[in-house]
Amino acid sequence: MNDHTDLNKKETLKRFKKIPVHVVEEHNDALQFIYSAIGGKKLPTEGTTLLHLDAHPDMLIDRKLKGREARSGRKLLPLLQIENWIVPAAAAGHLGRVVWLRPPWAKQFTDGTRVIHVGDHPATGLLRIDSKEPYYLSDALYSTKLLNEKAFTFTVAELLDVDEDRINKLALNLGISQPYVLDIDLDFFSTGNPFLNLFEEIGLYDRLETIFSSNLPSVCDVKTLEEYTEIRESELQELENIFVHLEKFGDLSLYKGSNTDIYKKVCDLVKVVTAEANRLGQTPDWWMIYAAGCTRDQGGLPYHISTEEQIETAIKKTLKQFLHNLPPPVLITVARSTDDGYCPSDQVDLIQCLVLETVKDVFETDEPNLHYLNTSNQA
Repeated sequence: MNDHTDLNKKETLKRFKKIPVHVVEEHNDALQFIYSAIGGKKLPTEGTTLLHLDAHPDMLIDRKLKGREARSGRKLLPLLQIENWIVPAAAAGHLGRVVWLRPPWAKQFTDGTRVIHVGDHPATGLLRIDSKEPYYLSDALYSTKLLNEKAFTFTVAELLDVDEDRINKLALNLGISQPYVLDIDLDFFSTGNPFLNLFEEIGLYDRLETIFSSNLPSVCDVKTLEEYTEIRESELQELENIFVHLEKFGDLSLYKGSNTDIYKKVCDLVKVVTAEANRLGQTPDWWMIYAAGCTRDQGGLPYHISTEEQIETAIKKTLKQFLHNLPPPVLITVARSTDDGYCPSDQVDLIQCLVLETVKDVFETDEPNLHYLNTSNQA
C-alpha cells in the first residue's frame, strides 16, 4: 500500500525542462528554492532526499525554535541561520533523508547511517531531537519525549578521493534515487574559520573552549542524558545572558546574575580581551566573540585552506566522477559562504566556476541563477 501510494505521488510530480541551479550567499537561503519546488509540485510534499556537500553539517536546531514554527511553511525561512536550516525542514516532513558528504577535515559526526526523530518537546513546544550524538547533546537539544514526531534518515560519508573505484562504490552504496536535491557549499573544497583571527595574539579562540565546552556524560541512558540536557540548557542560557549584557554595556559591572563558575570565567576573559582591545585601539565585538564561543563546545570548527591544485582535483575529478554515478537531481543549490569567512574570498570565484562547469557537464542544467548578486530578492 505504501509503495503504491509513493509511486502515485512520484507520478503526479511535474518536471523542470532543465535542472535549475540556484547560487546563494548564505546557505539557509537555499531552502526557499526547495520549498518553491514543493509548492510547484516539482518535489513531493514529504520524503525528499537532500544530498548535502559541505564542510559543516548545518544540522543544528535553533534552541528557541518552536515545532509549530518549523511546520509553518515559508514563514519558517526568516527564522533560520546557516547552521540550522535542514532539521526544521525534516521536522515538517519535507526531507525524509539527509546525506551529508564531508571533506576529510570535517568530523562533526561519525560516518554511517542512523534514523533520527525530531518533534516538539511536550512541556515547551520547542523543536527537539532524540539523537545522543555530541553535536546535539552539547547544544542541549536532546529529548526522547516528542510530539508531532517525524523520522528521517541521516547518512554521513567522506568524499575526497581520486580513486575512481572507491568513488563509484560510495555512490552505489549511498543509493541516491529521485527525487532529490543536490546541495553544494563551496566551503567543502576549501574551508576557512572566521573566528581564528579574532584577537589572535591572545589566542582568544582557544580561550573560549574552556568557557563554552561541556563534559558529556560517560553513560548514555535516557535519565542521565535528560539531567545533563537540563543542566546544559541552563549553562547555555547563562552564557547568552552574560554576552547580551556585554554587548549592551561593554563590561559586567552592572550584571545582576549569579556569581557562578561560568560568570567568573567570563569575567577573567573580559579583562584579557579588554586589555588587548585597548592595546590595538579597538572595541570588542562581544556578540562576535559569543558566536565564536558557540562553535567551541565540541572542539571548534573545521579549518583547511586547499591549494588551487587540490581544489581542481576535488572538483574536476572527484566530484565529477561521483556525480556521473547519480541520477539527475530535481534542482541544484549552491552556497558561496564567503561573506562570513567560511569559503576563502580569494578562492570562492574559482571554486564556483569549476563547480558550475562540472554540474553542467554532467547534468542538463539551466543557466545558473546568481541570487547572491541581488540579495534583496532573497526571502
